[in-house]
Amino acid sequence: MTATLAVIVPVYNEIGNIEPFYERTSKILESLPVSWQIVFVNDGSGDGSLEAIRKLRTKDERVKLITLSRNFGYHAVLLAGLSLVPADRYAMIDVDCEDPPELLRDFHAAIEAGADVAYGIRSNRVEPVLVTFFRRVFYYLNRGIADSDIVVWMAEFAMITRQVRDAVVAPRTTYVFLRAEIGYVGFSRVGVPYVRQARTSGKTHYNFWNMTRFAVSGFLAGSTFPLRLILYIAAVAAVIFPLVVWVGGLGPASTASLASVATFYFALLALSTIALYLARTYKNGVARPVFIVDKNKTDL
Repeated sequence: MTATLAVIVPVYNEIGNIEPFYERTSKILESLPVSWQIVFVNDGSGDGSLEAIRKLRTKDERVKLITLSRNFGYHAVLLAGLSLVPADRYAMIDVDCEDPPELLRDFHAAIEAGADVAYGIRSNRVEPVLVTFFRRVFYYLNRGIADSDIVVWMAEFAMITRQVRDAVVAPRTTYVFLRAEIGYVGFSRVGVPYVRQARTSGKTHYNFWNMTRFAVSGFLAGSTFPLRLILYIAAVAAVIFPLVVWVGGLGPASTASLASVATFYFALLALSTIALYLARTYKNGVARPVFIVDKNKTDL
């Protein structure tokens, strides 16, 4: 029986990329021994992307469309596609073709050879030196503090089997970070190196602020180390503070002043960190849906 493959494609104001992506990707998929569908997930686009996808669907019924009720964000889009579409295998790829669709062949070959996850390993790309530096810091720091395995240089450009998909969508969290989930669930993985290409059309939606928020989300999704760090700092301070007082020969007044300043900054750090995790716990408790589908604009 022929395996089925669903290619999940996030779309947010990408009208200039949709048709070129389809033309390029469908040629690759036609060469694979699978029954495929391209699932565009429209994340509240307002530039005509919805109409462009519908136009493609009139030509090819293997083009599927999921439209969310508003913009929910990148990981919510991927989760929507993975959750709503039945298939034996799933691929995730951006519509701008920075991640080359041709790599889907290599992913498929790796899955056929027994891997459960085949993913792209990004090499350096043309970007500001400072961005490259902080990107490296993010990956290595995230791996160093993660509670479970983190795959370095892995993005969401990947192909996974049904059992991996089932494990990834199982957690009921409102803070989805798929690369952390894929690292956590384990299974056999194969990385395929590639060079990221230029966008087919338009400008990236990521700026430095969005990258920073993304990095913080990655840390919080995969690690409780920041919470443990509070304890480590307190333990170190308990040893160092008396030494500073003794070596410095501080009197009662100076000791009290130093203790007040140290306590203030420690409380600032501790309360801020706890507040971040508490907010996430609260939202998980409220359990609002990660995404909401607009059924009137969805064709599966």
